[in-house]
Amino acid sequence: MALQWVKGLSQLKVKELPSYLKSTLTREKIVSSTRSWLDNYNTKYVQTGSIKPLNDVLISVGILSYALSWPTEIRHLRHKEEHEKHH
Repeated sequence: MALQWVKGLSQLKVKELPSYLKSTLTREKIVSSTRSWLDNYNTKYVQTGSIKPLNDVLISVGILSYALSWPTEIRHLRHKEEHEKHH
């Protein structure tokens, strides 16, 4: 579904983009495609006892924690660089 959507985007001219987005990004379509994806994921991985859902959760938590800590790390790095300039 997502690949078809991106493929549709790539074939548009810039002035056609707003009408395409308005027609394809409706609440109903997003909810139905998300539910379909979740149902397929459940059938393929959760019901079969695969380790993939655990891997997906661990990777997602790692990415999220990195993204949330990034501003603090940048602030610390800038403070350190500023401190080294003055000494």
